[in-house]
Amino acid sequence: MYKAIVVDDEKWIVEGIKVGVDWEQFGFEVVGSAENGQEALKLIQELHPDVVLTDIKMPLMNGLELIKMGREMSPDTLFVVLSAHAEFAYAQKALNYGTFGYCLKPFEIEEIHSTLKKLSATLADRQHSTIHPSSSPELYESICANETEMVRKILRTHGMEPNGQVNLQPIVIQSNKLPVISGEIQHLSFQMSARRLGCLVYEDASKAFIADILSRYDASVYSIGIGHPLSDLTELSSSLEAASLASYGMFTTGKSGVFHAPPHLNPLIEEMLRNLSESLVKKDRIQFMTCMNTARSQFHNGQFSIKDAYLIFTALMTLFYREGATSSAKVFEGYEQLSYHYGDADRMIDYLVEHTLEYLSEEPPSMVTEVSHKTIKKILEFIHDHFTTEISIQSLSEKFYLSPNYLCHLFKKEVGDNFIEYISRLRIQYACKLLTETDLPIKQIGEKCGIHDYFYFTRIFKRIQGQTPTQYREHTK
Repeated sequence: MYKAIVVDDEKWIVEGIKVGVDWEQFGFEVVGSAENGQEALKLIQELHPDVVLTDIKMPLMNGLELIKMGREMSPDTLFVVLSAHAEFAYAQKALNYGTFGYCLKPFEIEEIHSTLKKLSATLADRQHSTIHPSSSPELYESICANETEMVRKILRTHGMEPNGQVNLQPIVIQSNKLPVISGEIQHLSFQMSARRLGCLVYEDASKAFIADILSRYDASVYSIGIGHPLSDLTELSSSLEAASLASYGMFTTGKSGVFHAPPHLNPLIEEMLRNLSESLVKKDRIQFMTCMNTARSQFHNGQFSIKDAYLIFTALMTLFYREGATSSAKVFEGYEQLSYHYGDADRMIDYLVEHTLEYLSEEPPSMVTEVSHKTIKKILEFIHDHFTTEISIQSLSEKFYLSPNYLCHLFKKEVGDNFIEYISRLRIQYACKLLTETDLPIKQIGEKCGIHDYFYFTRIFKRIQGQTPTQYREHTK
């Protein structure tokens, strides 16, 4: 029988669940109950239950704290949250702590039975997988400590020492709900954190290994990183780290899937950090927004990894501390904290843009202050921060919920210029600034202003300024 404990500060709920639920039907017995998290934690330490059903709001120690500390104390215990509808946000947060699921109050016995059925299947699957020993907690510690001989001994014990014919391949699985790995494909697994599971498989079995996981679970919640194949165990630590970085692919791209190790050196991030630093020194909002928009695109395309996200984030946090804006500054100890806090790179960038623009604040353009229409004012503010990117009437109409025709009419009425002309003037004004302050080639300046056709850029520049970019540079330097 599987052992379960029930935790709720209302005794009648505990007794109702204990008596009203058919525990035996699903192979469970209730071995204890508690009225708060502290009592429950002692029970977990003594009994090591298979399942804990816990309320969220309780005295002394709430359910979220119990789950966090209980998982550390008893990693194999599964947690189910008992939550009222009013506490649904807490239940959702608890899922991020690695809980199995939740049941909403007032309870329907059928709902609890359904949860117990799933729990029973998961626990049975876990027991089945132990028939083929595949878990080695001490392996991860040995890899992190670079104890190559101990790693070799552990692999030899499990019959997985690399040889000249077949390489080993590290795989890291990241999710709020880590899978139970079946024992059908030879492997070794080790828990890296509450949301990351490391695995070693033979290279020729890695595709089948991943396919097996994705066929048995919801693929949309998994981000799987693949490291470099290896035969030399001294390379295991760096290959596992590469797989770990790749496993944050869902954070960087915003999509689930299987991701390969990023390159060890990324010249794109070096250029990005230089441009960011320059924009902050010069307090250039436009250059800063260009950097952020470029970074967003490079995350989506898989050109930036979680490591690059951390570098960008840390660079801007250093600015906040230096400027005394400590209320906006945050410190994360590593990639996992950053990923967990923001969820994906888009949200991280949104946060950085919002708070950095406060530091880069300047007098709003006169046109923005003169316009009285609230929506057009917001549109102008958006245009002034994003005119170096591709902006169209269609994209603005969708963002600000106006029809394209009405937006064109309203823009012309309030601003006096049509949309295309206004954008063109902003871009050429910025081009004049770059021509004066930098030695960048004309073509590159056009691209930085959002105009990627060199001949079109020079034609627009001459129409607005009355001279070519080259002539303008000669006359102003």
